[in-house]
Order: sequence, then C-alpha cells, then structure tokens
Amino acid sequence: MHTLLLLLALLCSSSLLAQHIQQFTPYDDAFQGIIKSHKPSFDASYPDWAKELYVFPANAETVRIGLNTYLQQNPNAHSAIIRYAKQWLRATADNADAQGIVQLPSKDVQVNDSKAEQSLAGKGKWTFWGPKETFWLNESGSATEPKSCPWQVNIYAFDVAESNPSILYAGTETGFVAKTTDKGLNWTQSGRDYSFGGGIIAVAIHPTNPAIVYVSGGRQVHKTTDGGATWKAMLTERFGADRLKIDPKDPSVIMAVAPEGVFRSENQGLSWLKVWNAPAYDIEFTPGNSKNVYALVKENGNFRMVQSIDGGRTFTVHSSFPSDIVERSGGLLAMTPANPGIIYAILLSSDDIPHLLKGRIGGTTPQWTTVRKGKTTEMPMDNWQGYFDLVLEVSPTDSNMLFTGTASLYKSTNGGSTFTIIGGYGGNIPVHPDQQDMKLMPNGDFWISTDGGLTLSTDAFSNPNNAFARNNGIVGSDFWGFDQGWTEDIIIGGRYHNGNTAISDNYQPKALRMGGAESPTGWVLHHKERHVAFNDLGNGWILPKTATGKPEGRFIYSKFPNMEEYGGRRGNLLHHPEYSTTVFVGEGKGFWMSKDAGSTWDLMHAFENPVRFMQISYAEKDPIIYADIVNEGIYRSTDLGKTLSTQ
Repeated sequence: MHTLLLLLALLCSSSLLAQHIQQFTPYDDAFQGIIKSHKPSFDASYPDWAKELYVFPANAETVRIGLNTYLQQNPNAHSAIIRYAKQWLRATADNADAQGIVQLPSKDVQVNDSKAEQSLAGKGKWTFWGPKETFWLNESGSATEPKSCPWQVNIYAFDVAESNPSILYAGTETGFVAKTTDKGLNWTQSGRDYSFGGGIIAVAIHPTNPAIVYVSGGRQVHKTTDGGATWKAMLTERFGADRLKIDPKDPSVIMAVAPEGVFRSENQGLSWLKVWNAPAYDIEFTPGNSKNVYALVKENGNFRMVQSIDGGRTFTVHSSFPSDIVERSGGLLAMTPANPGIIYAILLSSDDIPHLLKGRIGGTTPQWTTVRKGKTTEMPMDNWQGYFDLVLEVSPTDSNMLFTGTASLYKSTNGGSTFTIIGGYGGNIPVHPDQQDMKLMPNGDFWISTDGGLTLSTDAFSNPNNAFARNNGIVGSDFWGFDQGWTEDIIIGGRYHNGNTAISDNYQPKALRMGGAESPTGWVLHHKERHVAFNDLGNGWILPKTATGKPEGRFIYSKFPNMEEYGGRRGNLLHHPEYSTTVFVGEGKGFWMSKDAGSTWDLMHAFENPVRFMQISYAEKDPIIYADIVNEGIYRSTDLGKTLSTQ
C-alpha cells in the first residue's frame, strides 16, 4: 500500500512539474531559425539534454553532447524534441560562449543582420548551379530515362490559387518563396532581394486575386500585391503564424494562429488584433458560412476547441469537444464543402499516439467521437516529429476520403475507420517521408509538400503513374557538406532531409539522387574521373557520364573524415599535392594515410581527442600538414603525419 501511494505521489509531482515548466524561453523569440510551434510541451521523462532546452540560460554543449550520444545509442529515434533540438542547435550555434552558454543576440544585431541579408541577396557575379531538379539515379541502366523525384528541398508550406489552380506559391525551410504559373512544371524565385527572415511556415493566396499573397516567416507576415515582384512586412508586433486563412466571403479578413494565440486582421493585414490568448495550432472557416470559425488551441496542457459565430471577432470554448486529451506537439483541423456539418481533428497526444476525432457540428447538439487512435492496425501513424511534419485534409467532394500523416502519408475512404499507407516509409506513391502541407483542389489536383518537395496527384493518390514530382527550379536545398573535383566540373554533397546528390556540367540542368539520409558527406577522389565517396553509401561510386546513364561501378573506399551531423562541423579529405592516390583523413582520434586512394589505410598518429580539420601545403617537396584537434589546437607535421608537434 505504501509503495502504491509513493508511486502515485511521484506521478502527481511529475505531472505538476510538467505543468509549471514554461514551454518557451527567451531563445524561442530571439533566434530567427527557431520555430516556436515545433517545440513540444515539456515532459518530465525527457533526458537531461532535452530538459536543458526549457531553461534559460541554456548550455549548448550540454544539448549537443547529450543529443549526439542519444542518437548514437538510438540511431533510428525520431521525435518532436529531437527535431526541435537540432533546429535549436543550428539557430544558436554562433552565440555560445566558451563554456557553451548561449547568449541572446541584441535587437540591433537582429535588425542589422536582416538588413544585411536584404542588401546582399542576389548580389555579386554568382549564378545558381543546382540542384535545379533532382532525378532518380539510373542504377539498373534502363533504357527508360529516370523521372524527377521529390528529393529536392523541404517545403514547409504552400498554397494553390482558387481562381487559377495553375498558380502556386511555396515556401521553403531555408527561407525562400517560389512561384509557378504552370502547375509546378517550372518555378521561379520570388523576392530574390527580400529577406523573409526564416523558414516559410504558412502561405495564403487571395481567393479571387492571385497577385495578392501572404506568407509567414521569421515571426513576421509578409505580403505581396504584385504577384511576388515586391514584398512588405506587415506586423509591428511580431508573432509566428503557423496557419494563415483568408475569409472566402470577405478577403479583407485574415485569421492567423500562432504559439502566441489567435489573431485577426480585417484590413488586409495592415493591423492585427489578438482574439484568443493561448497557443493555437489551426483554424478553419466553415465552408459556405465563414461567420462560423473553429480554432484548435491549448488550455491547461490539454487540447481545446474554440468557436466563433461572428467571423472570428470573438471566440468561446466549444463545450462538447473533449477536454481531457493531453497536448504533446500540436494538431490540425479539416473541413470539407462536401459536408460542412462535420469537422475532423488530428491531435498529437501522449505516449506518441495521435487521436483522430470527428465532430458533428451541424445540429443543435454537437457531438465529438474518437474515430481512431494511432499506432494501431487500422491507423499505424504515430506522432513522429510532431507539428514539424503533420497533415490532415478531407476531399472537397467526398467527406469520407481523408488524408493524414506525419512520417508517412495515410489515406482513408471510410471516414477514418481504416487507413492505408500511401507514401513515405511505405506505400506505392513516390512521396518523400515527412509530410509538411497538403491542398486538395475541387478540380482533382491533390498536392502534398514534404521534406523533399512537392508532389501532384491527379487521381487522389491512387496510381503511382498519376503522381508527379513538381520541383523544377525551386531554390532551397540545404547542404550539410560538399566537395568538388580538381580537373572535372563535378560537385557532390550530403543534404539536409534529402540525402546525397551529384551535380555536373554534363548533367545540367539535372541533379542525381545518390541515396543516403542526412549525413554531411561527399568527397571527390582525384586519381580518376568521377570517383566519389559518401560515408553513408558504403564503398565508392564511379558516377555515370550523363544524367541518364548507368553508374560505371563501385570501388573500395573505407575511411571517412569525422562529421558532426547537426552543427555544421565536419572534417575533410586531403590529397597529397604530387600523388593523387595518396590521401589523408582524420577519423576518430587517428590521423590516417592511404597510398591507394582509400582501399587500405595506415594509422600515422593517434591523438587524445578527435581530429576536426586538416590542411596541407602545396610545396614541391616535403609538404607540411596542419591538423586541428578538438580541445587542443593546431598540430604540425613535416613528415606526412608520422610525427606531429604544436610548434
């Protein structure tokens, strides 16, 4: 009995602790690279490195070392807190002091940085080389040319013009906006000389005038009235709008939901009023009756629904909505003109389980039912990485056809009773993993954006032959690391979210998908043409001569420089200035040399700490090698690494 009481007491204290820990810290507002809604609610069961993200000031080294150790022990782990930690580390990397404590940037620095980005964007004699469009590698040597693939760029948000479904605007994780007027066959960069301040997390096109577009990025709402030629920031008091919805009956009214609350503008974005003071995740105008508005919010750690009957001016709690579902990392709503009397909600709750709810709201007594929970045979979906990648949409012509997804995309044709996997980590439709945004159009165009780009289906994601990657010209691939040849115009590299790629003058305008995940990899060996190596693809590759050709083979290559995947630091491969088959790497704590281009290796020197970066002089005789050793400094060698000194 005493044991049971003690256990209950511990559980209660843990729950109270979680409730009293603030979800956000000053870092979440100060750094442009951080998206507040991607941060999950605090959980007392988090490891220490994750709890560090909820304190101020915080130590970046505690987070970095803890996260790296955790991922080494759990290489297949994915969660909202892991995704947020990676984002947080990148955003704060330049602001940690010698002890690892992250300092807040001054407001002047933030403003000046933004102005500098705007003044430098697009300037200089630089031209975009790629990837312009990524294509499958022709590994089998098929006579049929490989198609383009959705492994190009992370599209956080997009919208399709209701008045002209050939016009789309898409926003990238890397802070770019792209526009197409031919249904994604070709894209151009919009606002090339304008800084959006961060990843584009919401896009809304005017329902009758596609030249008017609103996007959210860098805790700011940006607007164009000339089809993207020029942009203007609209907010004086900034917030991070995760969803922007325009009233279809009165386009001067815009609703926004953000971690700061629910906001409304009734003058086309010129001014905004907060109409609900609690974190909000999604908002929907009822089809055919835009006076009736629903918003999904958070209250006392649980999900709540609030409703407006005056077009979003005021809201009240929707009492029939369940109030006992724990909020962990956000949720979404979906409605359809096929049946305006119903509304769906997907809620990312505790134990990594999403809840799919269906509300019947058309009658005098609204009712909500839990249609299905995740991690079941009928609905295998889990929370995955939280609000970072989450979709929910209902067909505009069939209220029983709905799509939802986190890691993978799932489809139901019976109102959510059962789901089948469509794409991502399974299914037969070429959809990249990690679902970001989705639009289902009345003309039958069903669009989805993912970590890899945009895919268009013309048959509700039924037949793979009717699904097309539409990413030609979208700028925004995020390279972790890359290398280029000496005597050949070729570049290879490892990209965030989209694996390894190869770009060459002989391939233009195509880039090749080489496989892999998110390693900062890619090295070109200089002893033979088109010989490259990636640390996550096994032995080396001999690339094809043309973009549609078959790779010419593999070769033995077995050691790779040290790489820190999240943080932008990686080692390098050195070539001897006279003998191209003699190469050097720092792997682990060792300095290694190979005289046969990586087939075999000799340990030349062992340090006390990992080798970070190396450089070699191009002297005619006895080249000098320098090595940067973590926590030690620079070492020097005049005998190809046999002996090294700090002098």
